[in-house]
Amino acid sequence: MRRLWTGSRLAPAIIVGLLAGGAVWYFGASPWWAAPVGIVAAAGVFVWRALPHIEDPVWPSRLPETAVGARDDVQLLGWAIAGRRGRVQPRAVDRVRHLAAQRLERHRLDLDAASDRDRVVALIGEPAYLTLHASNVATMPSQRELLACLDALDRLDPPVRRD
Repeated sequence: MRRLWTGSRLAPAIIVGLLAGGAVWYFGASPWWAAPVGIVAAAGVFVWRALPHIEDPVWPSRLPETAVGARDDVQLLGWAIAGRRGRVQPRAVDRVRHLAAQRLERHRLDLDAASDRDRVVALIGEPAYLTLHASNVATMPSQRELLACLDALDRLDPPVRRD
């Protein structure tokens, strides 16, 4: 438990109270008005110094756990696609990269392997490959480029018909 009456809280409060009361008295108020102003100022500083700091949170912060594919997952991904200045956010590119890695793994190809680059480009095309390898925020693809990349990945594995 923290001690309330410590010098680091009490000394600044007394100094501010004396300065506030002295200033009010100096500018013409009677001592009967200056004393309460000084006391209120000192009490305010004391309470402000006694409050817990932001570095010492009262409640532990915990992010809610959500399952993959939950309803808010779609909403968050939608906001990631609608980025600033026509560019998508890195989170959306990471999700599409994960999807592409899974799709290419079915063809025994690695998205990040230099030895598989030519075969990957032959399957999905050069623009889609460059979209998947956007390396920083300045080179993030546009929404149109990301959707074209998703279309290329959809053409990679056509849906299975069930008759």
